[in-house]
Amino acid sequence: MSKKLSTQPLRGMEDYYPSDLREINWIIDTIRDIADLYSYEEFESPSLEPIEIFAAKSSDELVNEQSFIVEKKKGEKLILIPELTPSLARMITAKRQELKKPIRWISVPTCYRYERPQKGRRREFKQINMDILGENSLYADLEIFNIIVDIFSEFGATSKQFQIYYNNRRFIDSVCELILQVPKEKIPLVYKILDKADKMEDSEYEKYILDNFQNELIIQGIYKLKEATSLDDILNKFDDISDDFYESKGYQELTSFIQLLKDAEISEYCTFSPGVVRGLDYYTGIVYEVFDTGKENVRSIFGGGRYDDLLTLFSDEKITGTGFGMGILMFSLFLKTYDLIPEEIREKDYTDTIYISSINDDVTNFALKLARMIRAEDFPCIVDYRFSNLKNQLSKANELGVLIVLIIGPKEMEQNKVTIKNMRTEEQETIEIGSLIDKIYDIIDESEP
Repeated sequence: MSKKLSTQPLRGMEDYYPSDLREINWIIDTIRDIADLYSYEEFESPSLEPIEIFAAKSSDELVNEQSFIVEKKKGEKLILIPELTPSLARMITAKRQELKKPIRWISVPTCYRYERPQKGRRREFKQINMDILGENSLYADLEIFNIIVDIFSEFGATSKQFQIYYNNRRFIDSVCELILQVPKEKIPLVYKILDKADKMEDSEYEKYILDNFQNELIIQGIYKLKEATSLDDILNKFDDISDDFYESKGYQELTSFIQLLKDAEISEYCTFSPGVVRGLDYYTGIVYEVFDTGKENVRSIFGGGRYDDLLTLFSDEKITGTGFGMGILMFSLFLKTYDLIPEEIREKDYTDTIYISSINDDVTNFALKLARMIRAEDFPCIVDYRFSNLKNQLSKANELGVLIVLIIGPKEMEQNKVTIKNMRTEEQETIEIGSLIDKIYDIIDESEP
């Protein structure tokens, strides 16, 4: 006997059965509705891209350690997209003269990362990306924060269950340059160290800092950034801050944004956190991580931020953008933690489905003709192809939760009629085919609460 193949998907990949997919699509469709309220348009890009567009601006770790690389012919390396932003930048640049700015786009790509599968993480995953490009002001970042709050609120989540922890990369630049005196070429190392703070044991983290910096002022400054809980807290940790720092773009942007959040009345959902920097190299301004704040599952759900220079990969023209990528799996785990996904979402609703049962196979063609007529009116229709044992057919319709069953036999076919049965009231009558659609509407209307 030949060896049978495994029925399991590849490690880190997932099969989605209809009930699973209904849940995922419900989440995506709900978020799409919110995107519509802000006038975002949907786009798609390929799953394969040249590796260069990711290697140039994303982190080395993402490209070299966490990506699926395809080399079909020597010298040409392609990448299964680990995230969407470089593809978005490519598409925007290609039609930058035609597109009216600001550009508000949403996409639902499938992304790939070669990392250890764990709770909330897969090697293949769907995510929702929302970005606004061509708007330089902080109001674009504020709009994204409003969208995030609206998404969570639409699903019933409260500020006690999630927080947007935010920072500003230009602010960290100012701290590094004007307070800690970090050499400019080593500032990216500060970002990497801060980004790894919650991903390492204390001893491992301390060694990581000492391996990269020996200056005690810088080392203590990094710890102060990591541990600060507010803007005032971080400023109070440093002595003799120069006027240049308070006049810097980073400080000015951050304080202006804090005020915008207050004016928009969403401050309760947002917390300044100087340790949040995001791991990707292309971020330049406001950055953030959205966290589940419950005791059960304290972890990042997704994040995003402002990128000013990403489009320069493809053109000399600079177009700033800001946005986020939300993994559907992580977000669904958050919703399940707080019981925010209705159980009935996973079940298919057959209420509007018309079920055709036949007494025998002499009426096959008549049944199929009826089904075509019903579907032409945009009603879902199931034909029971057993064409016998009416009791079993009705039992199946009842099991599905069907409201209306059509029963046909040789007599109905000969008279061009059909017997229509309301499965809830058990009432049935034989009517002319010409009256069928109106009768279906009547039964549906009467059944609605």
